[in-house]
Amino acid sequence: MTSSRHIKTQERGLILLLLVALLTVQVITYLVSTRSNRSFVEETISNGLQTTSRVVDELLELRQRQLTQGAAVLAADYGLKEAIATGERSTIESMLADHGKRLNADIALFNTLDRQLIASMPKELQQADIAPLLKAAAQSTNPGAQPVSLLRSQSGVLYQLVHGVVNMPTPQAELTLGFAIDDELAEALKQVTDTDFVFLSRGQNGAWQLHGSTLQLSFERLLSNPAALVDGAQWTLEDEHDEYLMRSVALSNVNVQQASEVLLIIGKSLSSNMAAYQSIARLQRYLLLASLVLAALVAVLIGRHLLLGRNTLAGQDPLTELPNRRVFEQSVTDALAKDRSACFALMMIDLDHFKQINDRFGHAAGDEILRVSARRLHGLLRSIDMPARLGGDEFAALLPGLDRAAAIRLGQRIEDELGEPIVCNGQVLQVGISVGIAIAPQDGIAASELLRMATAEMYAEKAQRESNSV
Repeated sequence: MTSSRHIKTQERGLILLLLVALLTVQVITYLVSTRSNRSFVEETISNGLQTTSRVVDELLELRQRQLTQGAAVLAADYGLKEAIATGERSTIESMLADHGKRLNADIALFNTLDRQLIASMPKELQQADIAPLLKAAAQSTNPGAQPVSLLRSQSGVLYQLVHGVVNMPTPQAELTLGFAIDDELAEALKQVTDTDFVFLSRGQNGAWQLHGSTLQLSFERLLSNPAALVDGAQWTLEDEHDEYLMRSVALSNVNVQQASEVLLIIGKSLSSNMAAYQSIARLQRYLLLASLVLAALVAVLIGRHLLLGRNTLAGQDPLTELPNRRVFEQSVTDALAKDRSACFALMMIDLDHFKQINDRFGHAAGDEILRVSARRLHGLLRSIDMPARLGGDEFAALLPGLDRAAAIRLGQRIEDELGEPIVCNGQVLQVGISVGIAIAPQDGIAASELLRMATAEMYAEKAQRESNSV
């Protein structure tokens, strides 16, 4: 019993080990696949963000050329020159406003050579911004100036500016045109590139200021990771609804005034870009679940197969493939435990003179006699009967529902059939058959009692046959 429990414990451990191994392989495969999908998306987004940053640089240069051309056209306008010559301030203001609107400019200034403002658009431009704007515009025409000129005004607006001179034919006045870098620009860029944009500038005192953003995040949240606010940094940003892959880019080829640097933050939604893989991920989860169920089933089936194999080997006589003594005795015990009043016959069968044949003709001949006898015995029994080899030349049979008379008739048939000659390697061999019968519950209510009773009757018959032959 202890050995049986030990075997079952080993079998359960083996099933568990197989199950864990199969589950581990499936889970690792799923995790690697999911991580690979995310890594691929992140790499794709990262490459796209680098391209987008170059697009923004080119856009700023394009806007700079647009402003430069617009300033040149206005400076060469004959009507403007005539208004300057006659001092018609209202005409200058009207022409400046109209030209600015055609360019979609956010700011337009017209001033004397000594930087006295004549006209501006919008008219409500704060006075504190005018002097720095005029100074910045003048500096943008310096030979060493960068192609793109940016200015952070006193009121906190970030402008892209160009400066022009009105020659009549000598310089008589100056004009300044500019675009604001704000939420409107960020939103326009997002519509074209499907990318989120944030424009920041840092003042001389190191403080950051937000100028335009398409992200629904507080300014403080953007500043919560100082390590991300450096050129070339790539990082992730999460809000309540999404996760973004972000990249920080310091605008290059730019002349910045009233600020130490202008930083562009661009980002794409990881969730949106992963959407194309969501159906695949769902399918992978379903396949994983199916694989887990299948793995569990396979592990159980393998374990049961091994269990069945062990039980078969442990409970079967390898030569005759009949149940062995242990299984037979347990079956008798189970039959008695199931119903003590049940009637069944227990038959013991012995092959007479088997030892002499085995010694004379060899073990191969003896084994053949045992195999043939087992087949013949099995062929005489019903499907509900249980034949067994108890060891050596002893066989047994458990016969449910048979009384003594029926068992005696069956015993006679067994003696006749098993006693028929057997041809082995050209030799005709024959054994005698002795049969003993015990009937439950009359002859006993324990397996040991029934076996003892049937064995005693079998040996009594054997002794009787031998005495008759003398």
